[in-house]
Amino acid sequence: MKIPTFMKKNDLIAFLYSLSLSIVITLFVSKTLYAKTEVLFSPKGSIKDTIIKTIISSEETIDIAAFTFTAGDIAEALYNAKGRGVKIRIIIDQKQDKKRCQVLEFLKEEGLDPQFLKGNIGGSMNNTFAIFDGKLLVTGSYNWTEYAEKFNYENAIFIDESEVIEEYEKEYESLYDKSIVQKARRLEQTESQIAASGAGTVSGSSMSRSQSVPGNVSKAKEEGEKDVISDDNIAASFAGKGDKHITTFEDKKQVENVGELQKPFLNITFNEFDKIFGNESELKMSEKKRLWKDKFEGKYVRWTGRVGYKGIAVYDWNKVGIRHKDSNIDVNLRFDYTKQKKVLRLNVGDVITYTGKLVSLRGLFSHYRLDDVDVLQIR
Repeated sequence: MKIPTFMKKNDLIAFLYSLSLSIVITLFVSKTLYAKTEVLFSPKGSIKDTIIKTIISSEETIDIAAFTFTAGDIAEALYNAKGRGVKIRIIIDQKQDKKRCQVLEFLKEEGLDPQFLKGNIGGSMNNTFAIFDGKLLVTGSYNWTEYAEKFNYENAIFIDESEVIEEYEKEYESLYDKSIVQKARRLEQTESQIAASGAGTVSGSSMSRSQSVPGNVSKAKEEGEKDVISDDNIAASFAGKGDKHITTFEDKKQVENVGELQKPFLNITFNEFDKIFGNESELKMSEKKRLWKDKFEGKYVRWTGRVGYKGIAVYDWNKVGIRHKDSNIDVNLRFDYTKQKKVLRLNVGDVITYTGKLVSLRGLFSHYRLDDVDVLQIR
């Protein structure tokens, strides 16, 4: 190549460097934007990891259609993507909404607003695919569940062919529009059902004599309800004279909503309860089961114990294990999303007073379990 006489040596070097850099960048971008189709298989085929990495690298939009969705780490990645400003849409089969899956409840509470779609004439929304930034598609048999990656024989194909992605985008828009219409119909039905039933706040006059609002414990006792106790003064009774670092919570919603009926509390300590159903019990298994069904299941208790562990991820923050006797976990607590702020204040080692509904007994590999839990006090 003949070098122009007007170009100096330094200018020539700069020109050649710029030209080489442009070629390298062009080749790199082309490879990134038009990567070869990738096929992965499970179990242990890195499908979930690839999905999560793709979510992390997404900048604008993520559209998901999944028959079911129980993979907590994928939900956490979506939560973080939403925090970066990525617009996320999710469609799930309508039958999954009735199962009250923890991950789906998390998505709802965090504003990811999953839509639920049913198939025609009782069928299902059985699609499983996702579109990232309108540039990459993942589809295949792989379900977005905890078990798919570990145990199932599944496949997933990642495609960046624009023509294929355009077809999936058209289908997604159609499915999403249908899910919006169905949701509107469900909301309309719910409102009409409420109106028809005349549901509203329950007036005090409509309560039976066996039901009471917080504060009516003396009346309940007068009427012979010896097993029912009130939340009154629980915090005061728990706080010793020397306890200065104590946080007491008040559930204002329960106080303000005079129509809310008092929950059926049992006046029994954890040690008393464990003597009946634990390893020290002299009852036969059949006797335990009958007593549990007749007297304890679904009732509420108010106990004090030490936090042994708590969930650390955004999707399992509401799981807390409590120690009552020694270093072993005795009770598993499950909180709903209205108690998130309280749970996030807890630390392993905290002594807490809590209430909850008895759900299940201790098993060979499980602990007593309480749902609908609230924290009254931390120290």
